[in-house]
Amino acid sequence: MKTKIWYNKTRNEMQFYDKNVAMKAFKKGLDVYAARGLKTSTGVDDFKLTSTDDIINVEQALFIVEDVTIVEASEFIKGIK
Repeated sequence: MKTKIWYNKTRNEMQFYDKNVAMKAFKKGLDVYAARGLKTSTGVDDFKLTSTDDIINVEQALFIVEDVTIVEASEFIKGIK
């Protein structure tokens, strides 16, 4: 099964649900965040994950890699698939 990775041009970020992808992004030195709720809610924050243990311990979250250009995202995605 292929992992779905979305790129948001407006926010310059990749979004995905796969922990393995989050681990690969973290190991490449990219900043990985976990969304705690829907972005439509005003009181919601993304939590920066600072270790592989943080990523492993996250349950049912949308992972986000912020501040990534479409070119960087494309190269990263090619390396995943």
